[in-house]
Amino acid sequence: MQDALTPLAVHASRGGAAEPAIARSALRRTWVAATAWALVFGGSAAASAVTYAGTYPTSAERQAIASTTGRDSGFAVLLGPVADIGTVGGYTVYKNFVFLTTIGAIWALLAATRLLRGEEDAGRRQMLLSGRTTPVRATAATLAGLMAAVGIVFTGAVAVLLLAGRDSRLEFGTGSALLYGLSLVINPVLFAAIGALTSQLAATRRGAAGMGFGAFAVLFVLRMLGDSGPHMHWLLWLTPFGWSELLRPFTRDALLPLLPAAAAALALTAAAIGLSARRDTGAGLLASRDTAPPRLSGLGSPTALAARLELPTLAAWCAGAGAAALSLGSLAKVVTDTSTRSLANALDKFTPQGALVDRYLSVAFLFVAAIVALIPAGQLAAMAAEETSGRTAHVLAGPASRISVLVGRLALTGAAITTAGLLSGVGAWLGAAMRGTGVGFGSMVVTGLNLVPTSLLVLGIGACVLALAPRAAGVAVYTTVIGSLLADMLGSLEPGTHWLRKASFFHYMASAPTESPDALTVVITVALAGALCALACVLFQRRDLQLS
Repeated sequence: MQDALTPLAVHASRGGAAEPAIARSALRRTWVAATAWALVFGGSAAASAVTYAGTYPTSAERQAIASTTGRDSGFAVLLGPVADIGTVGGYTVYKNFVFLTTIGAIWALLAATRLLRGEEDAGRRQMLLSGRTTPVRATAATLAGLMAAVGIVFTGAVAVLLLAGRDSRLEFGTGSALLYGLSLVINPVLFAAIGALTSQLAATRRGAAGMGFGAFAVLFVLRMLGDSGPHMHWLLWLTPFGWSELLRPFTRDALLPLLPAAAAALALTAAAIGLSARRDTGAGLLASRDTAPPRLSGLGSPTALAARLELPTLAAWCAGAGAAALSLGSLAKVVTDTSTRSLANALDKFTPQGALVDRYLSVAFLFVAAIVALIPAGQLAAMAAEETSGRTAHVLAGPASRISVLVGRLALTGAAITTAGLLSGVGAWLGAAMRGTGVGFGSMVVTGLNLVPTSLLVLGIGACVLALAPRAAGVAVYTTVIGSLLADMLGSLEPGTHWLRKASFFHYMASAPTESPDALTVVITVALAGALCALACVLFQRRDLQLS
């Protein structure tokens, strides 16, 4: 803690304003990740452009692709802007849209909640505010540093793209490259502002991140609905994912979507900065009342206490998984009714057998699987925060044992994973049934429960990391899940990279509902998850508690 505050303390002791030092501290803590993402963003776009130009060197070949896939609403729902893939630039935008906008949004959201709410949870921000600054100025300075990191992403991605654009086959103009860079950072800017706002509303970083991911899910589904057909296109104007798509860099170069993006970013930022002065440091605007009748339920054991504290968060995750599956199920009829052979060919890359609607659902459930598998991240991060803050030490001072504390939290998380899987299957069936799609109830319940073993395996891995390095547990789960999702998607869609799928945990999960889960695989996966959880208990029992 002292090391993090030393530069600011030295600066303040010399009579300087604290805000520039706060901004520099925020930038110093994010510039490495921002540089890495800049290279990923620019490199992914450049690689896609070069590959497309080499594979389809003539205009006739590109137009042949556009005449089929470019009008496919099913592709648009899953992958975004496909209308302009008859050009190198249009294909580049389409190929990277879901990947880059999603990753950028998640990175910025987590960075904002860590720099703001996370610092309050650790007690460092309270010490900072005792010096030469105010909550308003400190929040503004932190956001300025984070936006500078987003600027690194923009500058680096555009630089890489312009270097690639020296290839005459790509025909990338400077103006279009700059606009493409803006389309990549719309989501990081907006979700950094959302993270700043939720950091004022929630009483913990976990709560702030949960609210932010709830907003992420709603806005992403709005984008999917907006791409489902011309009559739903107006929904793209209600979400940052839609604004990024509507810019149409390299083809139409539309500037109008920048206006709502800028207005929303300014409004969210102003709200976050303004609300920072209307609450007590360490508290949240949506925190519970100062006084309330005593509630003794849930105080009899560490597991019951964890259930009492975490039930709202777990309920939100389960509801989110069910809502996402409901939305994807409701799109099944739209996708299959407007399908072309190109969509069937694309789905063949994931699962070659089964009815078209089943294959669509099996691919769509990859995204639901990621949501369910991320449930352990919040719970393990909560355990780490309880340990580093000293609360776990107080619990263990009583009759509770370390193993009972960890086993209780793992059992609670496992129950939430099972519930989320069940609700996702029911939600997908309900969404499909409302649109008249003939999908069986039992089949979709099995599809939802099929997500559980893999998510439990992720829980076991995260538990082992928690037992060794508690602060890294949440990051380990996020890395495992997001990396597996990207490996499965890229390994399926990109020729020559099928080996990537073997690095994905989702690859070893049955492609339900096109195929039934294999009982032996389920048993082995659950047994392995149980073994990892048991190993985590042993490791947790043997190490000292880590305090910040």
